[in-house]
Amino acid sequence: MQFSISKEIFLDGITKVQGIAGRKTTFPITANVLISAQGSTVTLVATDLEIGFKGHYPATVEEEGTITIPGKKLFEIVREFPYGIVNCRDMENGWVNIYKDKVQYKMVGMDPNDFPQLPEVEDMEFFDLDSSMFATMIEKTNLSGGMSSEEKRPHLIGVYLEKIVLEEKNGLRMVSTDGNRLARVDYVPEQDMPPPAFGGAKGVILPKKVMTEIIRVAEGDGQVRLGVQKNYFVVQKESETIIGRLVEGEYPDYNLVIPSDLETFFEIEKQPFVSILKRMSILCSERYRAVRFRVNSERLEVSVNNPELGDSNEEMPISFNGEAFEAAFNPRFFLDALNPMRSDIIKVNILNASKPCVLEGTEDPRYLSVIMPMRM
Repeated sequence: MQFSISKEIFLDGITKVQGIAGRKTTFPITANVLISAQGSTVTLVATDLEIGFKGHYPATVEEEGTITIPGKKLFEIVREFPYGIVNCRDMENGWVNIYKDKVQYKMVGMDPNDFPQLPEVEDMEFFDLDSSMFATMIEKTNLSGGMSSEEKRPHLIGVYLEKIVLEEKNGLRMVSTDGNRLARVDYVPEQDMPPPAFGGAKGVILPKKVMTEIIRVAEGDGQVRLGVQKNYFVVQKESETIIGRLVEGEYPDYNLVIPSDLETFFEIEKQPFVSILKRMSILCSERYRAVRFRVNSERLEVSVNNPELGDSNEEMPISFNGEAFEAAFNPRFFLDALNPMRSDIIKVNILNASKPCVLEGTEDPRYLSVIMPMRM
């Protein structure tokens, strides 16, 4: 095998497999990337046995063939490669040569015949949606936590995709939670189209651990295709595909977590609010993570008291239509919810110290975030 490929194109493809090839499995070869050269195309494949990636990229192929080499080291080599073109060829005993002019790398490969095959999915029905919007949906529901080995509840290790109808159009809803907060975002295309085909199910659960890889594929302009068949999901954009296993189990009724009777709220400017929360976070620690909110009809006071580090407090003018109260929250949860919002004005729906807080943006009508209070 021997081919030449643009460094920019090669690096873009290798970057998208790092999260998959970097995961530990019982098969050492899954830390490698399978590279095939055929015709005028180089194909990259990576898998951790649950999630797989395949991408096709233009190249000059002088000799067809297939190799496998460590994904992480290949990424580091190509990233630092000093030329705009990368040459690659196989050698004896499974060795691979990456070179150009005086730059030479020789790496030990593995037998490509031992590389696991990706699942074959045929006759899949796809739902097309705007790729940048899909990436935004993932960003807004990208919650960490709830993924330990002891915690296998599907609503904690997965992101729920649900078929919905809004404004008399078929759409898609994405819901995620880590047990302490919940995010929900809806997508409705400008032109109505058939509903997502989820094999007869109302919704499916995607594993959270693949969301970063999906964003890398979906980001940018264009369309992304989403399909589900039996226990597998497929995300396609142009020449790149992610395929993986769905999370098994039933997703709980998330609507039970979202308060429907909150009529008390205040509106606040996003950026000053974010800045205060960041300053309060400076004095937070693993043991003392809570920031105290004191809310009355005219003022929001935010404070932190950490016996190990110190204390701080600030306040902002607001107009609140409820009774005065105090509540404690994790500021990181607020920052995670606010950062992807496009809105300059945030509506904070809150009743008292025992009720969840619901964040909405005036320019994000299809996105909301629910944050549970902490014990004071």
